[in-house]
Amino acid sequence: MVSLYQRTAELQHQRAPQPRGFQRFGNGGANPGSTPATAAPQGRGQQVQPAGGQQGVTTGAIFLGAVQIMPDFADGRLYDEFIPLLGGAGNSGHIRVQYCFNKKDSTPLAIDQFDLLKVIGKGSFGKVMQVRKRDTNRIYAMKILSKSKIVMRSEVAHTLAERNVLAKINHPFIVPLKFSFQTPEKLYLVLAFINGGELFHHLQREGRFDQHRSRFYAAELLSALDCLHSYNVIYRDLKPENILLDYSGHIALCDFGLCKLNMGDNEITNTFCGTPEYLAPELLQGRGYTKTVDWWTFGVLLYEMMTGLPPFYDENVNEMYRRILEDELVFPDEMGNRAKSLLRGLLQRDPRRRLGNNGAAEIKDQPFFAEINWDYLIGKQYEPPFKPSVASANDTSNFDEEFTAEAPQDSYIADSNLSETVQEQFAGFTYDGSGGAMSLAQSMTMNNMDNYRS
Repeated sequence: MVSLYQRTAELQHQRAPQPRGFQRFGNGGANPGSTPATAAPQGRGQQVQPAGGQQGVTTGAIFLGAVQIMPDFADGRLYDEFIPLLGGAGNSGHIRVQYCFNKKDSTPLAIDQFDLLKVIGKGSFGKVMQVRKRDTNRIYAMKILSKSKIVMRSEVAHTLAERNVLAKINHPFIVPLKFSFQTPEKLYLVLAFINGGELFHHLQREGRFDQHRSRFYAAELLSALDCLHSYNVIYRDLKPENILLDYSGHIALCDFGLCKLNMGDNEITNTFCGTPEYLAPELLQGRGYTKTVDWWTFGVLLYEMMTGLPPFYDENVNEMYRRILEDELVFPDEMGNRAKSLLRGLLQRDPRRRLGNNGAAEIKDQPFFAEINWDYLIGKQYEPPFKPSVASANDTSNFDEEFTAEAPQDSYIADSNLSETVQEQFAGFTYDGSGGAMSLAQSMTMNNMDNYRS
C-alpha cells in the first residue's frame, strides 16, 4: 500500500537534488539577480513548507498503517474499539475508533430545522446567514434567495447553475454545498461555514502580498479552476471578494452565480458578465469566449495580489476598458522575472495564444510554480503563509459589522404568485447532501485502500 504521505515524500526526494527543490516553497521563486519583494509586514513573509515538516526531504508525516472496519449499522449504538494497524511503519500498534450510525431523517429539510445565528452578508437576491442545524449542532452558512427577484432579473439559469455545480464538485479549495431546499417563495443553499474572511478584506488591509504568499493562493486557485474546467464549467467572476480563507489559511472559492456549464474545450459563449476590472478583451469585444477567459481573470488577480491593484485599473470604467484592450502591461521593478513571465502569458490578449489555452497543465509547468508539488497542495500538506484570526468555529469577527449587527431572521415574503410554469423551473433544486463527485484527495485515499486490499 502506498499512502499519499509516502508518495509525496518520494516526489520530494526525487526533486531534492534540483536547485529549487522543496527546501523552500516561497522566496525561492525569485530569479538570481532579480530584486526581492519589499519587506513584508509582521505576520507575512513566513517560509511556507509542508505542514508538520522541516526543510528538505523530511516531511514529518509517517504512514502508521491502515485499518479495515466492517461497521455494524445498528441505529444509535456507539462503538468504541481499538483496532490493529496493518501494513504501516513497524507493522504494529492499534488505533482507537469510535463511530455511531444514525438513520437519515426522511423529513424534508426546512428552515425551522436551523437556528439563525448571525447575518454575515447580503446580495441582490437575499442574504447569507450563519446557522446551526438543530439535530447535529453543526454550523453552516445559509444563502437565502428570493425566487421573485431571481425571476424578475432573469437569473433562474445562473442560480440553478450555482446549485448544480456545487452539488457535483467536491474540491478542497471550493466551498462545498451541504444541502439545498426551497419553499414557494424562497431558495435555500446551505454551505460550509468558512470564517477566515474574504481575500479582498486581507488584501485591502495589507496593501499587497509578497511573492510566496501570492503564489500559495494562486496555486490553490489554479487547482480549483482546473477542477471546474474538467467538469466543463467556466467560473467567469474570479475576484478577491469571491475567495474566502478558512480558519487555517487555505482558500475557498465561493459564489458560483455567474458560472457557465457544458463548456467543452471548443464551446463558445457570448454572455457579457463579470466585474469590470477583470473582464477579458474578447468579452469586451463581443467576439465570444471559451474557458480561457478564466485564465485572463486569474492573471489579473495574481497581478493584483502582488501589486495591490489590477493591471489596467482606472476609476473611469470606459477608460479602464480602453486600457484592457490597448495599454502595455507594466510591472513594478521589484517583481521577479518568473512572475513577469507567467503574467505575460496569462494576460495575452489573443485567447488562442494565452497561457492555459491548452489546459491548466501548461500553467502549472511554469517556473513560477516550480516549487510546488501539486499532490501535496491538493492534500493541504503545505502550511499556509498566513493564518486568519479565528477564535472558534462560531467566530464571525472577520465579517462586516454592518451585517453581523443585524437581527438574523428569515424575513417574510408575501405570496409571490409565481405561476406553476415558473415554479417548475426550480424543480430538482433540493439536495440532501448525498452523491456528488469525490475530491482528488478522497479518490487517492480510496485507491490507496484498494492497493492495500489487493
